[in-house]
Amino acid sequence: MAKVKYISSPNEIPAGQKYVLVMYGEEYAQTTHPLGLTITVARTVSQLSFLTAVHTAKGIAKHAGVSEVFVCTATTPAPNPTPSGMLPSEASETTTIS
Repeated sequence: MAKVKYISSPNEIPAGQKYVLVMYGEEYAQTTHPLGLTITVARTVSQLSFLTAVHTAKGIAKHAGVSEVFVCTATTPAPNPTPSGMLPSEASETTTIS
């Protein structure tokens, strides 16, 4: 089984090493390249969906003879958060429970 290594940036992948990379992005995509495969998961999905993509990547790596799966958990910030950290649409839908 392929070894999973968590990284904070794709730049941490050693040059010339074959790999499968799982990372957050705008939407789900699979991109092949000379050194392997990148699976991009929409940053809006649940953590369970992201972990499912990691599990899938491990299977792909095993089948392809790739020894390492890199998982980049750094996310791109959500657009225009309010000072409280909520998106404007969430802030307007907030209810107070007494």
